[in-house]
Amino acid sequence: MFTPLVDILRCPNAHEETWLVASIDRADARDILDGTLGCPICLAEYPIRAGVVRFAEAVALVAPASIPAHEHDAVRLAAALDLTDARMTALLHGAWGALAPILRGESPAQLLLVNPPADISSGDGVSIVTAETAPVARGSVDAVAVGADASDAMLASLVASLKAGARVVGPIARALPEGLTELARDEEIWVAQLETPAASRPVPIARSARRPGQ
Repeated sequence: MFTPLVDILRCPNAHEETWLVASIDRADARDILDGTLGCPICLAEYPIRAGVVRFAEAVALVAPASIPAHEHDAVRLAAALDLTDARMTALLHGAWGALAPILRGESPAQLLLVNPPADISSGDGVSIVTAETAPVARGSVDAVAVGADASDAMLASLVASLKAGARVVGPIARALPEGLTELARDEEIWVAQLETPAASRPVPIARSARRPGQ
């Protein structure tokens, strides 16, 4: 788990959002390999093992793909999500995580994987969590790839994690969630963008009446 990404992680339990506190047992440069994240509100603790944060132990990781990930698919995903800036964080859910090792060679963005294939490891710009819903702050990530097996709760949390104007890629079989504007689609995926709230109309400033003699 890339240490700076801890700042956007949130306890998935039902209470107000708050930062989690990291206790580090073992680290490699800026990656936490073993330790614990603790919630100061409900006192829940989430272990970090081999760089993976376990928000839900029972969640099964996606089985490794029978067909190896291809560079073409990684380039396509990077372009669809517009991953051009090292300051960006992209959240990849489910099977999309298989592209993470190749994607890091195509994009400087940090990658946060939620329930990725079991053969994907954390480190070198790739961070991994297991969870029933995306355990991140609202409006905290720059792009999201929605896995085909996303539950309704997972999908809602993924959309909630987006910054205004952020891009989303999802499977064609999944209907476009509310609040997203479709940008493109083909026979496999759609690409959408979170709608930016419309700016309020300018409010005229009334000038005070001048008094005689002023």
